[in-house]
Amino acid sequence: MIEPTGPLPSTVYWRRRIAAIGAALATLVLVIWIVGMFGSNDETSQPTNAAAASSSNPPPSMSEAAAASSSSTTPPPTETTPPPPPPGPPQPCPDDVIGVVAKANKPFYTIGDQPELSMDVVNNGTVPCIRDIGRQHRELTVMTADGATLLWSSNHCLATAGTEVRVMQPKEIFNYGTKWAGSTSKPGCGAHTRLGPGDYLLVAKLAGKASSPVVFRLEY
Repeated sequence: MIEPTGPLPSTVYWRRRIAAIGAALATLVLVIWIVGMFGSNDETSQPTNAAAASSSNPPPSMSEAAAASSSSTTPPPTETTPPPPPPGPPQPCPDDVIGVVAKANKPFYTIGDQPELSMDVVNNGTVPCIRDIGRQHRELTVMTADGATLLWSSNHCLATAGTEVRVMQPKEIFNYGTKWAGSTSKPGCGAHTRLGPGDYLLVAKLAGKASSPVVFRLEY
């Protein structure tokens, strides 16, 4: 370093140099700080602009979100199942679905009355079926109280010819009846003998299928 020269002592010149160097360093530091501050302001302004840009695009509304969700969750269309074929024609009624019920219009009769005796024929199945329930297949009978002796039959005096083929719907009832004179009968409608007081059984039959017996009484 060049030695200071001049009329003043050398220490004075060294102090001046040190002061000048210090001032230059302070100025340099000040310039660097100012530049750094402006640079940081520029950098922080970018997120603000980005936030402003993002705020300019509002989030989708709830209806839009729901529409998008429903459109994404809608199941694909399935193939339509063809309807079942129509049922075929009714088939003959099996014996186990046919019900036969004997009926007397009163439990007690006075001797000389003509009791009204009848039978119900019903389809106890779940589908329609065909059955011939004509006169030749139906019979009403009166028997002794012990069921051992046949006293009267509707087929002894009434015509038994003819058919009656019916389509019987489920639970549909067909009722057939006649009046009984209170006497015995024989084939060909002969040998009528008036019966006395007591209990008797009424049994209905359809093609040999018998009903449960119904008890009724003749009395004076």
